[in-house]
Parts: sequence; C-alpha cells; structure tokens
Amino acid sequence: MNKFVQEAIETLGKQLLAEACGVSQNAVSKWLNGGAISLENALRIEKATKGKVKAEDISPEFSHLLSRT
Repeated sequence: MNKFVQEAIETLGKQLLAEACGVSQNAVSKWLNGGAISLENALRIEKATKGKVKAEDISPEFSHLLSRT
C-alpha cells in the first residue's frame, strides 16, 4: 500500500482526490495498492493536498526532476 496516497485520501477523500487528478476512483484505488503514478498526477496530488503530501514522496523515482531549494 502506498502510505502517501493513503494520506491524500484521508485528507481529501477518494472522490475529491480522483476529481483533482482527473482520474476515476478506481485509478486512485490502483495507486493505493501500488500502481504506478505519473509525475503529472503526483504533482496534482501535492497541489490538491496543499503540499501536505509531496510529489517526491508519492513517486520517489521523480525526485531528481523536482528541484526543491
């Protein structure tokens, strides 16, 4: 389970998270269970949670693309 997706769901609810990302609730469930999350959707989750959940935490493979200084 992706604990960061879980945190986003707890913050927004599955329906609002899905709407914020332009995906179905089924897609969010797949992310929760380890499905791949695009950089674009990781950034959407970060924005929707107002930074509570960071894109690089959701998808660490993109951390090198996100310069945070």
